[in-house]
Amino acid sequence: MHWRATSVAKALYRNGLAQVTLKEYEAAEKVFQEALSLAKDDKAIASELERLQQRRKAQRDNEKVAYKKIFG
Repeated sequence: MHWRATSVAKALYRNGLAQVTLKEYEAAEKVFQEALSLAKDDKAIASELERLQQRRKAQRDNEKVAYKKIFG
């Protein structure tokens, strides 16, 4: 991998972590996907993306339960 792609992937990874901290999960997912496209073998990026996707799924499931209680 080219050193520049590695640097960009690392910067995107850090940006994704910042987005997660700000609870901007959709933006973070896009950033992690872009970083992973540049560094396909990076386990940290893949792991963080997987963790984020699980968190977003849990959040959607909790929202469904809450809306069922309100409107159900």
